[in-house]
Amino acid sequence: MRRAALLVAVVGIPLLARLGAQPDSPIPDRVWFTPAPASADMVRLFEAADEWSRSRDRIDVFKFYQQHTLAAHPVVGPNTFEALSRVGAFRKVGDWGKRLALEAGAVKEFYCTADATGMTESVKSTVTSLAAIEQAGGTVSYLAMDEPFLAGRSLTCGGPGPEPTADRLTTYITGVKRAYPQVRIGLIEPYPAFSVEELAAMLRLTRERGVPLAFLHVDVNLDAVNPRRHYVQRDMARLSVISAAEQVPFGVIVWGVNGDDAALYSADALQLASAFGTGFAQWKRSPDHVIFQSWAESAGGQRAIPNNLPESDPMSMTGIMERVLWLWGDVLVQRR
Repeated sequence: MRRAALLVAVVGIPLLARLGAQPDSPIPDRVWFTPAPASADMVRLFEAADEWSRSRDRIDVFKFYQQHTLAAHPVVGPNTFEALSRVGAFRKVGDWGKRLALEAGAVKEFYCTADATGMTESVKSTVTSLAAIEQAGGTVSYLAMDEPFLAGRSLTCGGPGPEPTADRLTTYITGVKRAYPQVRIGLIEPYPAFSVEELAAMLRLTRERGVPLAFLHVDVNLDAVNPRRHYVQRDMARLSVISAAEQVPFGVIVWGVNGDDAALYSADALQLASAFGTGFAQWKRSPDHVIFQSWAESAGGQRAIPNNLPESDPMSMTGIMERVLWLWGDVLVQRR
C-alpha cells in the first residue's frame, strides 16, 4: 500500500513542478552527485565512464567525502585515496567538464578546544585533503561543511547558541581560504533539527563576520514530510527566498534513510523527492542546487547503499537521480 501511494505521489510531480516554471537558462552547477562513501562500484564510475554516460551528462558537480582523501577509513571501505587515485578519479572529474566538491568536518566536538589548537587542526586537516586532491590531478571548486552548527550545539562547543560556532567558522573559512582562496565554502545543516529562523540566522551570523557562505544545502529528515508534524514545502519555499535575499545559493538534498536495502532506500528518496516536487509549485524561485547524496548507515555500520550502477536500475544511485530529474522536468530550468 505504501509503494502504491508513493507511485501516485511521484507521478504527480511533473504537473505540480511545471505550475510555477518560468523557463530561462539553466543555473550553473545545479545538479550535485555524491555516491555512498563505501559503495561497492564507486571506483567503477571512473573505470567505465561509458556505463553511466547519460547520468554523467546530467550532473554538474561530483562530491567526495573528506574520508576519501585518507589512506584508509572504515567509512569509505574499499574507496580509499589510493584506490581512487589509481583510476584517476579526482582528475577525471575535471576532464569530464564537471566541478569537484569535497565535504569536510569544520566544527566537530573534537575540534572544540578551549584554545585555538582545535580549529587550527581543523583547518590543517582540510588543507591537507585539498592538497592531496590537487596532487592527484584534481581541483576542488566547492567545500561543503558538514553540519557544524549541529555539532556546535554541544556544551563542549559552547552551545546551544550559534554564536560560538559562527566564531569558529570565521577561523575555519579564513584559514582554508588563506591556502585555497578560490574554493567556495558552503554549509550543510539539517531540518527540522533547525527551524527556518535558525537557518536564516546562520547566514546572517557568517555574513556579519565577513565570511559569507557560498551556499546553504538543507538535509531534510524524511520524518519532516509528515504534514501533521512539519511543513517542509512551506519552509523550504521560505528558505529559498531568505537565501536569495542573502545572495546565497540554496539547495536541497535527495537521499534515503535505509542503509540495508536498496529498494527501501530508493522508496525513501522518492518520497522525499515527491515532497520537494509538490512544494516547487509554491516556490518563488526553484532551488539553485539539487544534491543526490547517500550517507545511509546499515545495521552493521556500513555506508554502502545504494550501488551507483547501472543507470538503468531504478534502485541504483544514478537510476534514482534519473527518475527524479525526469519527474521534476522543467523546474530545473526555472528563472533564478
